[in-house]
Amino acid sequence: MTALHSALKTTVLNDHTAHGIHYKLIRLQNGKDNFTDTLHARPNTWSSSGIQSTDFLSLIGFRRSACEFHSSECFCMAVPQDLDVTGLSNAIQKSLVSFQKAASHLENCGLFVAQPEGWGFFYSKPANRRMPSVSHCRGNGHTASKIERMKESQDEFFHFVFTWIEGGSDKGWTTHYRAKHMPLTSEFQSVIYFLGGFKWFSDCPEYDFEGCWWRFTPFESNGNQLFSSNAEVAHRWFDGHAAHFAEGIKGLLDAHATLEPWGMSFLSKAAKAITAKAPILKAPIQKALPVTTKTTTSDYRYDVAFSFAGTERTLVEEIATILKDNGFNVFYDNFYPEQLWGKDLVATFDRIYRKESRYCIMFLSQEYADRMWTTHERRSATARALQEKGNEYILPVKIDDVDIDGLAPTLGYVSAASYSAQKIADLLMSKLKG
Repeated sequence: MTALHSALKTTVLNDHTAHGIHYKLIRLQNGKDNFTDTLHARPNTWSSSGIQSTDFLSLIGFRRSACEFHSSECFCMAVPQDLDVTGLSNAIQKSLVSFQKAASHLENCGLFVAQPEGWGFFYSKPANRRMPSVSHCRGNGHTASKIERMKESQDEFFHFVFTWIEGGSDKGWTTHYRAKHMPLTSEFQSVIYFLGGFKWFSDCPEYDFEGCWWRFTPFESNGNQLFSSNAEVAHRWFDGHAAHFAEGIKGLLDAHATLEPWGMSFLSKAAKAITAKAPILKAPIQKALPVTTKTTTSDYRYDVAFSFAGTERTLVEEIATILKDNGFNVFYDNFYPEQLWGKDLVATFDRIYRKESRYCIMFLSQEYADRMWTTHERRSATARALQEKGNEYILPVKIDDVDIDGLAPTLGYVSAASYSAQKIADLLMSKLKG
């Protein structure tokens, strides 16, 4: 860290205090054209409990060191030239608030976020590292001579199952996790690895032998006295999942998204981990289909992508559900809430509507013409239509008699006033099969 605190010439470019942290932007010069900009942050406020600003700075890439510029210790890192210190300090504070709220939610589930610094910095002592305890299971969390499914729950996005296993050297509770919409994004998997203690099992019997993530809580007993075991705590943690798990995950993803444009994130190491050992994910659980109706085109991620204004959501969801239940791959945003968390939606939607879908079905209304996001989707879809050189791609459904920029008035359409959701779905399935 000495290299970030000394040079042949040093210049203070910015001295800024905000949100309880004193920042100094220092330019180090070791030659005529050899410059390194460094940011030195010294927190000066703390709370009596929970994630501290020192913990957060450490998690996002700053390193604690003796500092010549603060005449004491600081957290420092090399930064790009012309850094907007005020903008970054505001982003760090916003991200920290989201992170702290997320950590509070996750504690209700028995999931504890690392505190690599603790209060050591504020007492001029070494880091008081508070790492979350990870309970190890000698087996795979699923196989034992005695297995009892105790309870299950869910929230808007996840299914949770709580089982008791006993056999060999393992005795305790396994909590099984599976998202309702699979597979998950790399960002979500990064959160899983960041929290630690999760393992992937590809053939979970609790989810009809689809994959799950799981954590193990070993049984602990302090004797034969009443309430001497950790059973009440284990059950309370599981019961907390329905109200707190998704909120905690979303909070961490919000915190990540705030810092990512600045080239910082507490998920950086976890992202590298999933590159090396990401699980092989099976397709989503689907109910038995009356017929096999797979698309004949395998070059696209989605058979059809739906583009619509919110006023048409009820109709769109009915059509999208019919197609999904008949085995087609459909992009409808409510089918993929986890995948869209933390994503750059401008880039993601452009990729979906311009590259990844066989067809785009547009629901044309005055609202569709006026909305910002539908305009973005339409531009991506029309760019793709141009590349198709006359081949069908955009399939319009008219809600209102409205002129839409970029769409030729001669383009064939169906009218929502004349066709039911089932009929529109039948027409689209016929096209997809053909």
